[in-house]
This record gives sequence, C-alpha cells and structure tokens, in this order.
Amino acid sequence: MIAAHALSVGYGKRTILHEVDFKAEKAQIIALIGPNGCGKSTMLRTLCGQIAPKKGSVSICNQGVSTLGPKKLSKYIAFLPQMHEVLHGVSVYELVAMGRAPYHKSGWILSMEDKKKIQWALSYMDLENLVLRPVNQLSGGEQQRVWIAMALAQDTPIILLDEPVTYMDLKFQWELLSTIRDLRDTHKKTIISVFHDINHAIEVSDYIYLFKDGRVYAQGTSEEVITEENIGDVYGLRAHVCKFNRCHRNVVVPTSLKRGFDRKNVNKVVM
Repeated sequence: MIAAHALSVGYGKRTILHEVDFKAEKAQIIALIGPNGCGKSTMLRTLCGQIAPKKGSVSICNQGVSTLGPKKLSKYIAFLPQMHEVLHGVSVYELVAMGRAPYHKSGWILSMEDKKKIQWALSYMDLENLVLRPVNQLSGGEQQRVWIAMALAQDTPIILLDEPVTYMDLKFQWELLSTIRDLRDTHKKTIISVFHDINHAIEVSDYIYLFKDGRVYAQGTSEEVITEENIGDVYGLRAHVCKFNRCHRNVVVPTSLKRGFDRKNVNKVVM
C-alpha cells in the first residue's frame, strides 16, 4: 500500500535518514521506534509528502507521492504530528470538521457525507459530550483525542501517528492502543505510528522498524526486533525482555544504563 525505497532525507547539508527501505500493507500496524533524534518523525513527514527526499522515493498504491497533489494525497494519508497548534475559540466539532478539508473545493458548507464522517469520528473517540467545548479548554489527553478524531474524519486508508499517547494518563493510553487495533481489525486501516514506549509497540504492532542514527537497525516482528541485545546496542540501556505467564506478550523492563553492560549475565525472566 505504501512503500519507500532507498530513502535519504535531510535538512540542508545534514542528512537525517540514510538509504531507508520501508513498506506497509493494508490493515497493518507498523511501529517506528528508536532513540530521540534517530529519524522516526522525519520518516513520517516524508511518507506523507511534507518533506521531499534527497534520494529515493515514496509510493502509495503504486503512485509516486511526488506526483500527487496535496489534496489528492490527503485522501490517502492522515497525519497526526506530535505537537499541535494552540487553537483559541475553536470548538471540538469545528476542529474535527477540519478533517473534511480535502473533500471541499471551496468554502466550508458541510455535506451530508461530511456530517456523517464527523459524527462517526466524534462517537468513535467518545467526544459527543464535548462537541461545543473550546479545544484549548480541554485537558491534554482530551485534546489529543480531538486531534485523533480529526484525523479519523479525514477517512483515509492510511493514518500516520507521531507518539499518539502523549499527554494521556495510563487508562487512556491503553484505550487508545485498543482503538488502534480496532481501526486495523474492523476498519482495515493501515496505521504507521511512532512509539516512545517500547511496550506500546509490542502490544499493538504487526511489524516494527527499529531506527538508530537515521538507519533501520532491525525490522520484523516484536519478538525478532525487541531483544536485549538490540535494546543495549540502540538505546545504550540494559533491560530484560521478560515473559510472564499472566501476559500474552513480552515486556521490556529497563534495569540500568549500559555502563559495564555484560550481555552474558542478562537472562530472560519467566514467571
């Protein structure tokens, strides 16, 4: 559905991504993980056409992103960045309605289809009781849900999320992870998301790209990529990759920085 080949991206003379190959198929959740500054957010911005690559190419449904106009591209991809503009006096309904912009030739007269998509997004993100509230008066977690609803109202087959659980408390973090799975399973969306927390990536992803210094250090399933060796090499962190009988997945438990890191003494814990 979306793919990148030999992608090199940068700003001025500085190159951020080096020769990256990437692909995501329909109804997949792809996680991008790695230390701060390794190129994850740059990867998302390049996939959605916000940054033009120095070398290589990005294609969606076998069409080059560079050949698609912004409006047509916005019907394929919705992108939710990590940082949002502070909007004063804009209601929840008005912000979610902005997700319908790619379908308007001019003006802001909402069609019945627009209203249907907006209502679905509000309901899906449990925002129906907040539609008249100014967005800037909501909590950080509530605001994040509104921005996600705007991306859903855009009704694209591909959704890019940059650290989507930012500002959310523990309950809403895990509710959102469940929502991401449902978007894949029920609505057949392709989700490409940057995750700060490795355990979140393990919880929901079908495939993981682990970045280091602008390159793909490892890729594959969570069990293939999230290993104690890889965590030590990429994050400089000693951690256990544990499997507990009560959990359906592995859990990463950091123990210390990598000073004096001896991999021979790191064993999997089974409880």
